[in-house]
Amino acid sequence: MSSGGRFNFDDGGSYCGGWEDGKAHGHGICTGPKGQGEYSGSWSHGFEVLGVYTWPSGNTYQGTWAQGKRHGIGMESKGKWVYKGEADGCSFSATNAPSEGPGSLHTLQPLQR
Repeated sequence: MSSGGRFNFDDGGSYCGGWEDGKAHGHGICTGPKGQGEYSGSWSHGFEVLGVYTWPSGNTYQGTWAQGKRHGIGMESKGKWVYKGEADGCSFSATNAPSEGPGSLHTLQPLQR
């Protein structure tokens, strides 16, 4: 059965959005404890599917997710840098970073959540 609402976690984080069988499902926003980041987007049975994660610094990752990790096509913004590429859950390979020619490859560190 689908429903919606808000849940406040003991650590100070919260989830507001759709629910199904006691898990985040549909569209929702999950905020980490003490402003440690926010995910806004689609959920499927408790896991992120397609959306935007924003770190406290303002950096973002917009794209697809699998089992709670960045996975598939996405775009990561870090200040003036924008990385477009593919994430595999542990790293993010991207091309076309500013100030570098097409085909440049960058590997970023895993998302810490």
